[in-house]
Amino acid sequence: MPPDGTPVGSLGEFGLIDRLRAILGSPDDAGLQRRLVKGISDDAAVLLPVPDRLQLISTDSYAEGIHFDLTYTSPHHLGWKVMAASLSDIAAMAGRPDFATVALCIPQKATVELISRLYEGVAAACREYSVAVVGGDTTASSGGLIIGVTVTGSAGKDRVVYRSGAQPGDLLCVSGHLGASHAGLKILLREKARFAGSDPGTPFIPDLARYTSALEKHFMPRPRFDIAGFFSERIRVHAMIDISDGLASEIHHICSESGVGAALYERSIPVDLVTQHIAGEFSESPLLYALYGGDEYELLFTISDTEYEKLENLTEDVSVIGRMTEADKGIVYVRENGETEPLAGRGWDHFRAPGPGPDR
Repeated sequence: MPPDGTPVGSLGEFGLIDRLRAILGSPDDAGLQRRLVKGISDDAAVLLPVPDRLQLISTDSYAEGIHFDLTYTSPHHLGWKVMAASLSDIAAMAGRPDFATVALCIPQKATVELISRLYEGVAAACREYSVAVVGGDTTASSGGLIIGVTVTGSAGKDRVVYRSGAQPGDLLCVSGHLGASHAGLKILLREKARFAGSDPGTPFIPDLARYTSALEKHFMPRPRFDIAGFFSERIRVHAMIDISDGLASEIHHICSESGVGAALYERSIPVDLVTQHIAGEFSESPLLYALYGGDEYELLFTISDTEYEKLENLTEDVSVIGRMTEADKGIVYVRENGETEPLAGRGWDHFRAPGPGPDR
């Protein structure tokens, strides 16, 4: 075996597919065999629909050098993250996931071992959230590694939640805490720069141990099906979105789709101590991390006061961060001293430079 691993070409496309299929295991492991008529090995998967539920489908693409950097991201973590990030779209609709397909564009530098570890991460996320991979595609890439993930799920006909239902007077809420993923990325980029400038003859030990929670948030996001489950069964929310491109950007999306305004309260944005500490190390504001850092995969939603009182009895992992308003009042950021200013909404945009927040 070459020192850097086994060339993918030594297995061939179909040999690689057989290996990956073995890593993924049986769809029955996710309890979905009764709905799977035909899975991997045919031209298309054949599925039975869920009676009296709406079908949800979401597709995402992840490109090396844009979404991930293999110099500091392990293949296992990458596999987990692309699957978890895609599944988060189903949680954002108050749905439950079921099936997925994965497509790979594989560069010549990739090895069988790298792709296998990537799929081990995919399989781990699928086991965690009871999802079965039922197909996909593999092809060569003349550039970097590209991963395409399509996930399906379902939601109750009267329980699916859109971005477009927010109403003036609603509370604006978020699950978890924000900014940690970007804080973890800042540490990774710093250590990558330290490694690049280090003496090649001296062993390099990255300074990571103090930042475990932020690194875990960046590498292993967890779609919030725990919170979404309340909305699919017991609590009514009016609008919802997952935070992939930054809090400020997602607030603008909800307001745009719903035709409303919003007031976001600076004092109420949840930022944990590790994120605050990391931002301090870079002499930056942790609130900027929370507002404009992406890869959070927390849920942002609007809800009436009455329904929020019910939610408070079910979880402590939700914060009220603002209030929805009439559209003519705009989208504003309310500082602790009471002063207001327009909330800049540009988060991550693949086709232009980043906005006022920290770079991705």
